[in-house]
Amino acid sequence: MSSSIKVNLEKDSYDIIFDENFVESAMALIAISSKCMFITQEIIYEAFEEKFSVLKSLPNVEFHLIGQGEKAKSIDTVIEICDKMAMMHFDRSSTVFAVGGGVVGDTAGFVASIFMRGIDYFQYPTTLLAMVDSSIGGKTGVNLSSGKNLIGRIHQPKAVIVDVSFLDTLPQREINASLAEAIKYGFIYDRELFNYIVENISDILSGKNRTVLKKIILRSCEIKSEVVSMDVNEDNIRMILNFGHTLGHAIESYCLTQKNKTTLLHGEAIAIGMILEAYLSTELTGLSQNESDEIKTIFSTIYPKVDFTENEIESILTLLQYDK
Repeated sequence: MSSSIKVNLEKDSYDIIFDENFVESAMALIAISSKCMFITQEIIYEAFEEKFSVLKSLPNVEFHLIGQGEKAKSIDTVIEICDKMAMMHFDRSSTVFAVGGGVVGDTAGFVASIFMRGIDYFQYPTTLLAMVDSSIGGKTGVNLSSGKNLIGRIHQPKAVIVDVSFLDTLPQREINASLAEAIKYGFIYDRELFNYIVENISDILSGKNRTVLKKIILRSCEIKSEVVSMDVNEDNIRMILNFGHTLGHAIESYCLTQKNKTTLLHGEAIAIGMILEAYLSTELTGLSQNESDEIKTIFSTIYPKVDFTENEIESILTLLQYDK
């Protein structure tokens, strides 16, 4: 596997580094930083407590644990962390380390983007979804009650360090949900990647073949870095990365607020969004029926069917109006 991939953004360029020794990698960065704030979650800390305890013993390292799920990705969480850093005399030379999935990465990145008008941060993604998508590209932000990611900034990390050993404790449902983003890259950019995932889907879903997963992670990172390098501010081609997300975010937000509805993981909601947006593309812009059917077929293989009533669809369409 390649050791690194460059995200080419001129003065904001950085590397996606594949390094399967989290502690050693982090200690090297801590050694050249002043105060360091590690932002993660209790479930991650407990799963890798032995690794974290080595870092926590260092004199310039502090930890902050945020809650689980999208509700933790709030402006209140951001203010709490910023207050803590201010009281502990963090300054513009301080560094934030995001160790977690998309919720941690988005929140920690936003903290870094606004504290002292912007400080450095590093991404250590611990989920497949974060490894292939959310940790790359500099999008940071938190949610409002009216929608996802409505407060945020583009603030690039200094590096993204991918340690695939973090996936060892990830539930299979999380792996499966994260596949949606990798499959998305196949739809929008690389037919070979899509075919590779289809050919190996049984091994991926059974969790038997990590070599396949590593190859998917590598190619997904290459695609994301290429697209972001061409269009950092999402004015043009980077918008293709939003395939499935406009409808998917509305569906995800709706399910989060309904007690009688199964909460969908991000990738599961985005998969539904891609199926629906492919249908619209077939009806309105000339996507072939065969390609639309391929999208529906692969996701039907991975995820159980989800039904929505007419009234629920109306509520989802209302949420759609608040999409950024």
